[in-house]
Amino acid sequence: MDLRDTVSERRFRPLAVAALLALGSLLSSCQTSPAVPYVPPSPGPATLQGVPVRAIVADLDPALQGLARGRGKPLRVAVIRYTTPSGLSRTFGRYLSLKVGEGLSRTPGLALIDPGQVYEALHRMGIEQGLLDTRTLLDVGEKVGAQVLVVGTYTDLGQTIDVESRVLTIPGGKQRGIFSRTIPKTPAVLSLIKVGP
Repeated sequence: MDLRDTVSERRFRPLAVAALLALGSLLSSCQTSPAVPYVPPSPGPATLQGVPVRAIVADLDPALQGLARGRGKPLRVAVIRYTTPSGLSRTFGRYLSLKVGEGLSRTPGLALIDPGQVYEALHRMGIEQGLLDTRTLLDVGEKVGAQVLVVGTYTDLGQTIDVESRVLTIPGGKQRGIFSRTIPKTPAVLSLIKVGP
């Protein structure tokens, strides 16, 4: 054995031991907390990452219940993406439609069509990010078997967002209600509006 190897081993050994001790100390300080059982959140007002949609749902409920009244079967309702006034479908409008649909799913007499079916119909029509006009929306509604559509637009007013919702019957697209609500432009709304298509 070479004398130089023995000297370098002696220098390295204390450093290795010190490193292992430091690592052990670090790992022992990373204790996990005791297991806490999962408690699901209590059902509260429908929200969209801090954006209240309860008032929008409250506007739509009576109109949809009126259409559902006296029917033997639940009314099949599709909530289509909310768009900008020019018809552009963006992230905020998609999330808004999901949360409005979630709120309406608690309304008796309604059968909400799964948003995935709506997306699939738009995909088959080649309209995933493009403009959505009323005729296209009615076509999508017919393809997914909806009897009523909830559609809407949102407009950025600077400090607030104006959300307009419409209830359309299929076939024909007769308007059965139009409702407008203003929601504050919270940080959650701002982050969703700034996200791309």
